[in-house]
Amino acid sequence: MLKRKLAEIGSAVYRSLIFPFRKMKLELSTNSIIKQHAYLCKHTVLCGRNYIGKNVFLKNVHVGFGSYINNQCNFTNTVIGKYTSIGTDVTCLLGKHPTEKIVAMHPAFYSKDAAMGYTYTRQTIFEESVFLDQDRKIQIAIGNDVWIGNHVRIAEGVTIHDGAVIGAGSLVLNDVEPYGVYAGVPAKKIRSRFSDDQIAALLSCQWWQKDEEWIRTHIKEFADIEIFMKNHSKG
Repeated sequence: MLKRKLAEIGSAVYRSLIFPFRKMKLELSTNSIIKQHAYLCKHTVLCGRNYIGKNVFLKNVHVGFGSYINNQCNFTNTVIGKYTSIGTDVTCLLGKHPTEKIVAMHPAFYSKDAAMGYTYTRQTIFEESVFLDQDRKIQIAIGNDVWIGNHVRIAEGVTIHDGAVIGAGSLVLNDVEPYGVYAGVPAKKIRSRFSDDQIAALLSCQWWQKDEEWIRTHIKEFADIEIFMKNHSKG
């Protein structure tokens, strides 16, 4: 009890007295915008030109160059690629409960960690979390040039690949194909943004890895996939 209370006090002190200065330093060093009441825990990385909206909470999140996260979002243990657009109120769904074989679904019956304050078992018999990268504790991966609409929920273990679109209000339970347009509860593929050949060319080109000077030079070509393909397809 005492240890937990001291940790809570320490966290409150950090958020009110120390984080405002860290926030200012982050904005200046990464040329980013972090809005009011946003909070970035220690292990969160901004790669540059990022926008973090109001009341956003990020814990162990890697935000790629040029990506933005709009208001009221909550991400933990997530890697986000470059130039990705995330709408308002997008949340990760982390952790699961046993629904078969094990009699009780409360963690006190299958986890020794006492996350809820107590436990009855000395041995963990059910793993509550799914990790894509155990070493980095990454549970969700979002690619480059992804657009996620408002009020989307993303389950742990999911990878949303490059160029994908997730419609507003969707529940993403499974991996999303590159350049696929998905929507619904649960989210299902509606169509692809481009043809198979165009998608292959874009994935090969990986324009998001180019520097800003290259993008400025070729910006007019981004207006039409046919023109872009003509100038940058290796085929």
